[in-house]
Amino acid sequence: MDNSKHLEDIKDIKKMMDRATKFSSLSGFSIVIAGLLATLGGFLIYSDLEFFLHEGKLIGYSSLIESEAGSEDFQRKIKSLLLVGSIIFTCSILIFYFAGIRKSKKQQVAFWNPSMIRALKSLFVPVLAGGIFSIVLIMHGFVGMVAPSTLIFYGLGLINASKYTYGEIEVLGYVQLVLGLIASFFMGSGLLFWVIGFGFCHVVFGIIFYLRHDTK
Repeated sequence: MDNSKHLEDIKDIKKMMDRATKFSSLSGFSIVIAGLLATLGGFLIYSDLEFFLHEGKLIGYSSLIESEAGSEDFQRKIKSLLLVGSIIFTCSILIFYFAGIRKSKKQQVAFWNPSMIRALKSLFVPVLAGGIFSIVLIMHGFVGMVAPSTLIFYGLGLINASKYTYGEIEVLGYVQLVLGLIASFFMGSGLLFWVIGFGFCHVVFGIIFYLRHDTK
């Protein structure tokens, strides 16, 4: 009886130490929702959201990448792509925040703690660099490399942040990185890889994460 009680005490101490040293308020539910939003956004873009006719021909994502659109059409399409991406990013951040606040209250730990701040810095430095790099690519007309580069930089950010949070984040980071590298060889299909990475992988990973960490 005493041994089992000691084991329980050790487990409780370990949980407290993990929460003190790692960001533990990440929610699997928020990861799933972010993945669904990315899938919806990719579907809207791929299914001709504000896609247009150019000289009697419908200009889709692949045609845009292959520079078949005129200058005016190109600028309009890029604006719609950036708008959809910005909306998805903003909504995802808000969902992560409110779901994290709720989980931290349930765990009785502070949401804004040193581990969380370190994790965010480790994630957003590569992500911010990737965002700036993507803008540079657009300015120089290399639109086909935007989707691969966002996957690559996001993957690097996750790998970098994983040491301050759950280990599964590192696995997701490597998946995103590999997808981005593969997508760079198939620029006309970059949006498809983007949906797989930011959409499908987030949904699958979020479900696994939820079952492992949120239901206990």
